[in-house]
Formats: sequence, C-alpha cells, structure tokens
Amino acid sequence: MFDIEAVSACLEAALTEHEDVFVPRNREPHAYFDELAADIRACICAPFLLSAKVEEPAFPWADVGEQISGYCVARRDGYWLVYQTTERRFLCFWGTGESLGAHGVYGSPLYCWSA
Repeated sequence: MFDIEAVSACLEAALTEHEDVFVPRNREPHAYFDELAADIRACICAPFLLSAKVEEPAFPWADVGEQISGYCVARRDGYWLVYQTTERRFLCFWGTGESLGAHGVYGSPLYCWSA
C-alpha cells in the first residue's frame, strides 16, 4: 500500500544526503546543496505512478529496453524525480508525455536532480 506521508518523510530526510553530488567549480557546496533542495521542494507534486523505458547506460538492476516504474515525487519541464518504494531508492526520468526515458541516474534526490 502506498503511504504518501511515509514517502514525503523519506524525501525530506533524503534531502540531507549529498555525498554523491558533484559540486560545480566555484560553487560553495552547502549553498549548492541548499539550492538543489529548495528547487526540489518547489517542484514537489502529489506522488503518482510513472513508468519509463531504460536507456543507455542503464542500471545495475535493469537492462536497456526494460520498463521500470516508481512514484513521481517532483517534476519540472520534462524532468521527473521518481521514488521506488519497494527498493527505497530515488532515480530520475527524462522526457514528456508517453516518451519517458530512464538513463541510469539514481542515488540521493539531490544527485538525481542535479544530473
């Protein structure tokens, strides 16, 4: 069963994780992390199930061409932050409409959003 409060709490807690985030040159790391977290919070949506086709370079658990799914928790301009509840992991999808692709990006929400 999907629990929106649990997913929201998981997202908020995960917004403090930043070990996997590449910080651009000439950026102060904590200001950059705060900026990413604020942007995600501004783009949060009511979670809904979303599927995408795995594209290169794929994922360790899914091959190119497979369909994967999860709950979209934030979105903006063809960029979708997705949470897989069973696996308890975040990943991102790109695209619009029925043509969503999952290009192997997964990790902390900040990392996914910055990719």
